[in-house]
Amino acid sequence: MVSFLVGARRMRHSVTCAFVHPRHQNPQGRVAGVAGSSRRSVATSEESGSGSAAQQDGDDDGSRYIPPWSMPKREKSAASYARFRQHINPLSRRFQMPTDLPENWPHSDFQDINLPLYLDIGCAKGGFLLELAGRRHGKQMDINDDTFMNATKSYDDTTSDWLPSQMNYLGLEIRPGVSQYAQARVDKRGLSGILSFVGCNANVDLGRLLTLYQGSSNKNDGDSNRPAFVSIQFPDPHFKKAHNKRRVVTPQLVTTLAQFMREGDVVFLQSDIKEALEAMRDRFVEDDGAYFFREKLVLNNDAEDHEYAMINPLGIPTERELSVINKGLPVYRTLFLRNDVPFQIQNP
Repeated sequence: MVSFLVGARRMRHSVTCAFVHPRHQNPQGRVAGVAGSSRRSVATSEESGSGSAAQQDGDDDGSRYIPPWSMPKREKSAASYARFRQHINPLSRRFQMPTDLPENWPHSDFQDINLPLYLDIGCAKGGFLLELAGRRHGKQMDINDDTFMNATKSYDDTTSDWLPSQMNYLGLEIRPGVSQYAQARVDKRGLSGILSFVGCNANVDLGRLLTLYQGSSNKNDGDSNRPAFVSIQFPDPHFKKAHNKRRVVTPQLVTTLAQFMREGDVVFLQSDIKEALEAMRDRFVEDDGAYFFREKLVLNNDAEDHEYAMINPLGIPTERELSVINKGLPVYRTLFLRNDVPFQIQNP
């Protein structure tokens, strides 16, 4: 009897904590994630009017769930940032919602929105973009406790062979805590107005982001501020067959890139898992991918003999890439160029 009462008390306590912890309440004291009148909600922005039914679903009064990237930031110690969750389900309802953006985005994040864009899809904690933008804009810093930044100093910067001299840099990351952490590093590196990180699901928000970016230009030619270089590096492989549909490179993503990119613009893919690289590559050699892109391998004669043994065209490695190289493991890469076939928007 005593054990039963103790168990019941614990159960009652855990249920109470699960539903009324202040972290899960909105300013009116209503609980997040509970159906009906107690659902945490915000007003739907005009920009969020497009998308799937799962993205638009909300209450009858025009409210909807708060996107996971807009939840209040939780304070973490520096050590805890190494323990971010590695896997999420991008098809779950909350990750199918459009992200919230400042009303004046991209002006809020970039000083010159007429510049071409470097787009890194799945940027993780942003170390690669911070190093890339820092080197190209003379904003490198000696940071004693940043192992990755110090390790990349021995790698040659070959970006001038592939990138315009002036660019903006945008990283997209689906894990909310990771994207918040990446954005917090921008000011510390002195890269505000040049580099920005957005927490979102690329397969939900990419078209919207690029439409806003191109539409903000005062040139309105679609050529100056296009995504000139896109990288997708070491994405979650989602090994299980049932999880293959969660992979980031989808036919719709390829079509969206084809819409906004111009002839000669680059898509760079790499992974330490051959199957994952081939799954991404397949999307670019089939359907719209084959129609709008052509593959170009930059061969590395010093590398091991496999069909994806090309050099990294940018020279600067990602954090994952550096770890793989240091272990003596292969990295599989390929590169696609946008061809000259014009993209025709089909009327519904």
